[in-house]
Amino acid sequence: MSARDEASTAFLNSDAVNDEFFIDIVERKLKITRDQFKLRLVFISPATGKNENYASVVYRAKIRIEMLETKESQLVDVIVKALISPIEEMKDFEFFEHEIVVYKDVIEDFENTFLERANEVVEFGPKCIKIDYKPFEIIVLDDLKEQNYIMADRKVGLNLEHSKLVLSKFAKFHAASAVRYQKDGMISTFLDRLAMMQNPKLNTPERLEKNSKTFQMMFANYLKTIKTIDGFETIAEKIEKWDPLRLFLIYLALAEPMQGGLKVLNHGDGWCNNMMFKYGEDGEVLDVKFIDFQLSFWGSPANDLIYFFVSSVADDVKVAHFDDLIQFYHTELVDSLKKLNYDQTIPTLYELHLDMLQKGGAFGFNMMFVMFVVKYDSDQELDISQMFDQTKGDPEAFINAFKNPIYKKAIETWLPFLDKRGFLDTFLPNAPVTPFVQAILDNMPKPEISVQPETEE
Repeated sequence: MSARDEASTAFLNSDAVNDEFFIDIVERKLKITRDQFKLRLVFISPATGKNENYASVVYRAKIRIEMLETKESQLVDVIVKALISPIEEMKDFEFFEHEIVVYKDVIEDFENTFLERANEVVEFGPKCIKIDYKPFEIIVLDDLKEQNYIMADRKVGLNLEHSKLVLSKFAKFHAASAVRYQKDGMISTFLDRLAMMQNPKLNTPERLEKNSKTFQMMFANYLKTIKTIDGFETIAEKIEKWDPLRLFLIYLALAEPMQGGLKVLNHGDGWCNNMMFKYGEDGEVLDVKFIDFQLSFWGSPANDLIYFFVSSVADDVKVAHFDDLIQFYHTELVDSLKKLNYDQTIPTLYELHLDMLQKGGAFGFNMMFVMFVVKYDSDQELDISQMFDQTKGDPEAFINAFKNPIYKKAIETWLPFLDKRGFLDTFLPNAPVTPFVQAILDNMPKPEISVQPETEE
């Protein structure tokens, strides 16, 4: 049994999910008191499969109650999400606190902003019903599946119609956040990526050494995969010259706002498994809602755009329609900012393209650290903890994820396009950087990092 399975079993067998827990959920969701109903049955099942969620476990709970006055039977459907990741490195990032802030202080406020300022009903995610901190960190949410929302196939990616729907919702989310930022700033330090990364736990010599080894292993396997593709010799030579320190700090550099000053709240983890779609009777896609806000942070909207393109847009669509989709997002963003009476400078399409080019290194970074997970195609559970401790489990199982034909095909399609656009030049040693990034370079600890691939045996 894996450490994740052991943690999951311990959670389900604990007093944290007793009758009182579910009675409280029913009271909150239906807005009734416990003297009005009786708990009859609770059925709990996994809401996600293997290799679908890594920082928490997610369960679908069906709670059957009987209304005492009418004897009517009623079903209450919720999602129970528990942060019980066995990966210590993830816990130090305080993902749970991130998500709590978003569900408590952000989503409903953004939805109300559209309702009050634009008279438009926009729903960004499920309603939060209950939050517990001890003995486990738990969030209880509406079950979007019961509202006929479903996930798309992460390995296939989204077509043009789905992609536009997501970008439209991102534009609205970003616009509402820009309005909120004018009023309240970052809302919480948990959403300030630079402040978060100053956590002493994340900057110990031991942690920096472990992170550098993780980074080196990921890059080595990424580069090995590229070198196996015929005709990619020039691209591989360029990537092999990347400055490892610049690549290492891209996670922080994405917190830089656009040059015009626009700062938005990024979802931060906008891939297929964190989106659920609703369809009409004829199969047309009607709506999308976001879930899992554990990586949300303030910065440029370029992060959500780059992350979404790398992780979720179908390979052929993102190459053929890249410019169309960026222009579509920009049009939706401008329209939403105007609807919400945003009174600061609204970025032009040129400024958005320039910002994405400056942060273009995130394309390569996310292909290393995100795309190989998204495209993972095996019944064997991918043990993400091996990223941080390569002595655990079967290291070959993790390395094989980079050899996955679906992942390799995505690289074959995407890398030449990125190279022609100049995105792969971002990490070359003499590439220009903004003052914001230079300040990070000057002040961050200098871990010993090499991007040279291991010698083939």
